[in-house]
Amino acid sequence: MSTTTPIPVSVLIPARNEAKGIHRMLESLETIDYPRESLQIILANDNSTDDTLKIMQKFATGKPWITVVDIPERQSNEELKGKTRALAKIMHQTTGKYIFFTDADVALPRQWINGMLSELENEMANRAGNTKGIGVMVGVTGMKHDTFASTMQALEWFCVVTVNKLFSDRNIPTTGMGNNMAVLKEAYFATGGYEKIGFSIVEDYTLYKKIIAEGYDFRQVFIPEVVAYTVPPEDYFEQRDRWIQGAIESNSGPLYLGIIQAVSLPLYALIAFFSWKASLTVFLITFCFYSFLVFRFESKLKLSGYSKYLPLFALYLPTSWLLQFLHYLFAKKIVWKGRDY
Repeated sequence: MSTTTPIPVSVLIPARNEAKGIHRMLESLETIDYPRESLQIILANDNSTDDTLKIMQKFATGKPWITVVDIPERQSNEELKGKTRALAKIMHQTTGKYIFFTDADVALPRQWINGMLSELENEMANRAGNTKGIGVMVGVTGMKHDTFASTMQALEWFCVVTVNKLFSDRNIPTTGMGNNMAVLKEAYFATGGYEKIGFSIVEDYTLYKKIIAEGYDFRQVFIPEVVAYTVPPEDYFEQRDRWIQGAIESNSGPLYLGIIQAVSLPLYALIAFFSWKASLTVFLITFCFYSFLVFRFESKLKLSGYSKYLPLFALYLPTSWLLQFLHYLFAKKIVWKGRDY
């Protein structure tokens, strides 16, 4: 960092009905290595119907650097809703130069803030087309390999972030990640904030795009210090329906990667109809690409134990994405955190 004086930062954690899993997040907050006098944490209860608010309030007792905000019920004349609305309200209470975003089901690493700041404040030269300093920084979120579901989704998350890193290093923006992202407060308000940006079911990606559109630079941090861990969602397809809907609405680049995955299984079958050797060749080329990504993130992020699952992952990824798109096509509505979108 460019100065030894601690930089004031704000960490925003909106939560809705997270009583079952929020303890992991709160325990990790206790271990965050950052001076408390320069740290502001805002826990926002977004109209939970469980004990989320009580748990937050109990945790914040005796910790002046932590504020608990109970978001009021949405009024009929409000345009914003859901997580976008909750973030818009608490953004005006932030005191930090940088605003860090994460979710209530994430366990943060001890050096998370210092790791992100190491690139936010390293005075890199801006890339072509970016006239201002770094306005948005995306970290790395994955899962542990302790169950089949978490292992497959962990490989998927880490591979996507690795691809994002390859693009980011070439000045090609990809996507935001609302459970592990930091923005320059100045850059957020330069966009007009969520009040001007408007509602999005993928509010992180929308903010990421708007900040870059304002002329700010962006980075993908790819170091062990910023690796956070989440857990598989209780409803896999509910989460994926939301992602697909958001990607379609925002014309997100990763959407096309998902489409490629979804059509790859039928494509293997079609090619095999004419030549099983050609089909096997295409599959092996794809497998080699997956292997490159896995070995790369294991090496760069100092992780281990994921590569042995590569054969299963090579089958899981096209199968899961085909099922995701089929489920989305027949879904009557998008539901997330008990709300219809």
